[in-house]
Amino acid sequence: MNVNRPVALVTGASNGLGAAMTDALVGRGWHVLAASRSARVGAASEASAEHLALDVTNEAALRKAVSAAAARGRDIELLVANAGINASALMEEMPAAQARAIVETNFWGVVHAARAVLPGMRQRRRGTVAVIGSLAGLVGPPGEAFYAASKHALEGFVESLSHEVRPFGIAVRLAEPGFIRTDLARSAPEVAASIADYAPLRAMLRRHWEGAIEGGMPADAMARKIVQWLLHGSGLRRRFGRDALWIPRLKRWLPEAVFMAGGRRECGIPDRLPKP
Repeated sequence: MNVNRPVALVTGASNGLGAAMTDALVGRGWHVLAASRSARVGAASEASAEHLALDVTNEAALRKAVSAAAARGRDIELLVANAGINASALMEEMPAAQARAIVETNFWGVVHAARAVLPGMRQRRRGTVAVIGSLAGLVGPPGEAFYAASKHALEGFVESLSHEVRPFGIAVRLAEPGFIRTDLARSAPEVAASIADYAPLRAMLRRHWEGAIEGGMPADAMARKIVQWLLHGSGLRRRFGRDALWIPRLKRWLPEAVFMAGGRRECGIPDRLPKP
């Protein structure tokens, strides 16, 4: 391994966008600590990526991994906080444990990762904390209440953090991608249907989200765009994908009632369902 390569820590690196960003960084000369629960990494990254079995909800394990890397001369210059989970379901049907797991991973996992790398970055007076948000952090889609809540929370967290660490030469970035063609939805755990009233909405939403994901940007193309911005761009936030650009603009331009009605129409949700 070339010890002169800059070092990045990518969480959620076993598949999808995380694996693609790992490959993109390796292709640009970075040594990547590719962290995931399964400790897998894409074949293209084998030469310059280390497999790390790491759960981002375990802050102590993250700190230990970062300290171990530093002890080997692998000071982390770039954190890509990408790890995330989802389980699409109507809010009333989502088990509390699954809802908490989404927030623990998607929000607190980012907090833990940032806390692990920031001491070293402060000491060196440089570094970048990059967070992978979502279009769901800008709008609240039906069937995604807890996922949207976790991504909305990142918006405020990143903005506040950017002020706090700027005096130490540390940049904070928030990527806001739209739909990505990954297995995130297909690999998400099934939530048992429990309320008969929601049966029509459940079927409509499933068809809508499956179609939206299939029509999303390929993960490798999204990864290249995000990595290019992280390494050579500027600004706190950047949206990626046509849907991430236009849907928030429509939300800002249209009257709220019109925007909300359009969103329901797009998902096939009627204004009123008959009583059983």
